[in-house]
Amino acid sequence: MKSYKQYIKENDAEHQKALNDTGFWGSRGAGCIILAKDTKRILIAHRSASVEQPHTWGTWGGAIDKHETPEDAIHREVQEEAGYYGHLSVVPLMVFSSGSFRYYNFLAIVDKEFHPHLDWETQGYKWCKFGEWPHPLHFGLKGLFNHGPSLETIRKHVS
Repeated sequence: MKSYKQYIKENDAEHQKALNDTGFWGSRGAGCIILAKDTKRILIAHRSASVEQPHTWGTWGGAIDKHETPEDAIHREVQEEAGYYGHLSVVPLMVFSSGSFRYYNFLAIVDKEFHPHLDWETQGYKWCKFGEWPHPLHFGLKGLFNHGPSLETIRKHVS
């Protein structure tokens, strides 16, 4: 049986190869914005200088590992990047594609706002009212907010 470190090393090597081939970290990715039921505000991540498209506001997410579904990846990424281990439900939104790369977007719904515990990928965060987005937006989040069906799904859960 492989150790956790071996597993991570294998996935990172695969994700690095995909970055070299496609310009994206991994062959598939998943990300989310987080909606708190208690305030109806949405949590957005401010990307650190250590990642692609630094200093932009984007989703919480990353590459999908071999054994994961997009939904599994969202649960793991929210734990890793935001330090949130509570219950969350996920609602599918737009799937971005570029060549062979796919990025699955979700609305993750939690009961209450929380204070994220950030890792190295994120330098800040903001709880936003619907439509009051910080700038500059990462191109993926901008695309999500310009996708009519996704925006309607988000709006429906906010009202």
